[in-house]
Amino acid sequence: MAFTITRRESRILNFRIINNMAIVFPVTTGEILADTELVLYKAAIFFAIILIGWVVGKVLGLLVGRVLARAGGDSLLKQTVIGRALMRADYASFRLGNSITKWLIYLSAFLYALYSLGLPVLTSSVVSFLDYLPVIVGSGIILLAGMILSDWLGEFVKKSQTPEKRELFYLNIVGDTIKVVLYFVTITLALTHLGVDVTILYIFAEAFAWAIAISIGVAAGIVVGWTLKDRIKEWVSSISAG
Repeated sequence: MAFTITRRESRILNFRIINNMAIVFPVTTGEILADTELVLYKAAIFFAIILIGWVVGKVLGLLVGRVLARAGGDSLLKQTVIGRALMRADYASFRLGNSITKWLIYLSAFLYALYSLGLPVLTSSVVSFLDYLPVIVGSGIILLAGMILSDWLGEFVKKSQTPEKRELFYLNIVGDTIKVVLYFVTITLALTHLGVDVTILYIFAEAFAWAIAISIGVAAGIVVGWTLKDRIKEWVSSISAG
């Protein structure tokens, strides 16, 4: 996004550039009044954007918070470790959605207000950040949603059977393993969305996947052997007796 500054705007600091060489201060009352008018105009635009952002943030924050609360956000949070931690910190679905929405809008409004001032030292930085802001927000959503989903799936596996079957089939360990694997996938996706090189993570993921596969194979063999040991004894006894 290109930025140009006019001769009139260059007098905000009460100087003029003549022939791109010399810098002199305004000498007429008209120039001082013109500079004052420009400063007041830009200040009015700045505070107007801040005010509009504050109002929109308040309204949309309340709306998003109510939608999440009525959609059963609290019950979903209670089923996950992260969700329960958020609720203990007094961040139920309403407050969580409200806070995230309004502060994103506040930040965007403040940055646009800075951009409206037209100062080169601020404009380039603000434009770069605004261009990258959707990527940051998207990565944050991926991270939060992925963590909550990972917790939910892990807890679902743990609670899907009776305590006896959970102990027999090591479902608690399986559920925790699912959480760890999905955490890793979520973090990798969030970093990839940010544009971070995650090649080293893929290398670790491959080694981790082999370790998990071997562990599951050994555990499955132990479970099957333990389950069938009595039946195998019966088969051997019947064959011997026959």
